[in-house]
Amino acid sequence: MRRATDADADAIAGLRDRLAHWMVDNGIAQWLPGEYPAATVAAEISRGEWFVWRDESALIGAVRLIWSDPEFWGADDAAAGYVHGLMVALERRGGALGERILRFCAERTRANGLRRQRLDTAAGNQVLRKYYATQGFREVREARLPPQFHGTDRVVLMEKSL
Repeated sequence: MRRATDADADAIAGLRDRLAHWMVDNGIAQWLPGEYPAATVAAEISRGEWFVWRDESALIGAVRLIWSDPEFWGADDAAAGYVHGLMVALERRGGALGERILRFCAERTRANGLRRQRLDTAAGNQVLRKYYATQGFREVREARLPPQFHGTDRVVLMEKSL
């Protein structure tokens, strides 16, 4: 696990596109291919927001961790660690990497003096809603997806006390 560098931007955007294609192919309305370009990732990397996990040859996981999220949470943008874009390569699913990434985010959040972790998922994605619930997150409310994203129109905002 390490902080992403500029050299990781294309790989992060590529992983997101591969996962978005998989979602579209499997009827999951969440991410669309091409809606999160490498230039956007690079700008976020420059702010220290992305972390990556690699095996010997490839990117196998990534996550964006930020400390404020008014875009999704609006007026309820409380002090928290906001988890975005949690990704695990398809060939690594089922190996608990997602859980390790969430623990990593929780540790960094606590290290920043915060005791709340937040995230969102597509309202219609029952599998992820259940997964995050098993990780200790509770559903707070539904909200409209910010307009630059188009895979769905509603998200569920979730939080966990640390």
